[in-house]
Amino acid sequence: MRTNGTAWHTHSRQQWLAIIAAVELCCLSGSMSAAQGTVYAQRDKPGVTHYVSAGSGNDSSDGLSPRSAWQTIARLKPADSVLFRRGDVWREQLVPISGDATGSITYSAYGSGKKPRIFGSVQPNGQTDWHDRGGSIWETERIPVDVGNVILNEGKAVGIKVWHRKDVDQPYRFWYDPDRAVVAMCCEENPAKRYSSIECALTRHIIDESNRSYVTYSDLDLRYGGAHGIGGGDTSHILVRDCDLSFIGGGLLFTTESGKPVRYGNGVEFWGNAHDNLVERCRLWEIYDAALTNQGQSKNTQANIRYLNNIIWNCEYSFEYWNRPEDSITQNIRFENNTCVNAGHGWGHSQRPDPSGRHLCFYQNSAKTTTFSICNNIFYQTHRDTECCLNLSNDWSASLTMDHNCWYQASGKMIRWCSDTYTMDEFSAYQAKTGKDINSVAKDPRFINMGRHDFRPLPDSPVRRLTAKGSYAGALPCVGSPSR
Repeated sequence: MRTNGTAWHTHSRQQWLAIIAAVELCCLSGSMSAAQGTVYAQRDKPGVTHYVSAGSGNDSSDGLSPRSAWQTIARLKPADSVLFRRGDVWREQLVPISGDATGSITYSAYGSGKKPRIFGSVQPNGQTDWHDRGGSIWETERIPVDVGNVILNEGKAVGIKVWHRKDVDQPYRFWYDPDRAVVAMCCEENPAKRYSSIECALTRHIIDESNRSYVTYSDLDLRYGGAHGIGGGDTSHILVRDCDLSFIGGGLLFTTESGKPVRYGNGVEFWGNAHDNLVERCRLWEIYDAALTNQGQSKNTQANIRYLNNIIWNCEYSFEYWNRPEDSITQNIRFENNTCVNAGHGWGHSQRPDPSGRHLCFYQNSAKTTTFSICNNIFYQTHRDTECCLNLSNDWSASLTMDHNCWYQASGKMIRWCSDTYTMDEFSAYQAKTGKDINSVAKDPRFINMGRHDFRPLPDSPVRRLTAKGSYAGALPCVGSPSR
């Protein structure tokens, strides 16, 4: 079994059950989180680097060199840097340690090859991991937490989450039974016989950074999580750089009083109080909700948060923002030089109760908001004509700077500005009415190869000298142009 030419490690049934047991130790009241009452130590020896290798490490080693690397994330101790070996795979949750004003704690990579992969999933790949319950219904072994998605053959297909056993009546439909803690899926034969790779995405953050500060993540590949890729409230001085996040979300967040289930899952989310955070040069795709977002529901302050030079495709929303209530504060948010493609084209779109692909999703925002910049980006296409690249639910645009962007929506509405809507042909009317995007264009950015996700613009692209400084808009230089 292989992924992009790299051999996968296939767990035996005993190994898989061991992973489940480890997960269960962290489980509390049906949701995955750090064990209650855990004390997180701060770094005690400045300059210490720990190495981790899932393939060749040993938790009995000292972890101080590649040759004496630890094997598991659970073994980690305070250090200035934690480096994961490239090419290896972990199926554990990472709960980082905070740094301080003298320096951040770094989680990154060593060695050569592909980025180290941290999966938020269990992998029932063995035929003995599935039990025939008749009527084309197959059940897993015990999984002690909700499963938000089932990813088949590295994303060639995905499961369709339903909420009652009676609805597991068509291929790919699955139901997580909270009473018995198993996944039931409809398949004409044993799923492990039909698919070489099966990932059950657990409803917990792959990285849970709640109440963390001064942390850097770089060169990591985060996949197959049922909640957020990187999530948590009360954060500051977080840097996410050169990371990949994909196939995120779909888990159960809560059930309304009327019995309606609500699913969720963002690539990187800063919830509630958050300041001095940066996400740059990352790639994000196949996210149930937003690739990138900062949002809050109770009184909070969100300040100095930047999203720069990221490439986003096939997510329901590229960037989502809202903050409440009126005494919350939002200031100095910058979404700049990003390339955003095909909002609403992801795996979760057709499963949502509210399919609404948008690149910029601004829900009702009542916070005191100042200095909010959307500049130098490319926004290319949404899923269908009934959706739009930008949705502004209520008018807080006095604080919003939008300029030097490239917009493209071949048909249908491109912008929904409160009660007004505009097609691409009506872009000049939008500019005149709102005073926004005065130096922006509504043209095809002309990517090299959409099918191969090569989003570099061609030499004659209209984004080539679109910024105020005469440089290119979006995350990538045009062919033949120097980088910024």
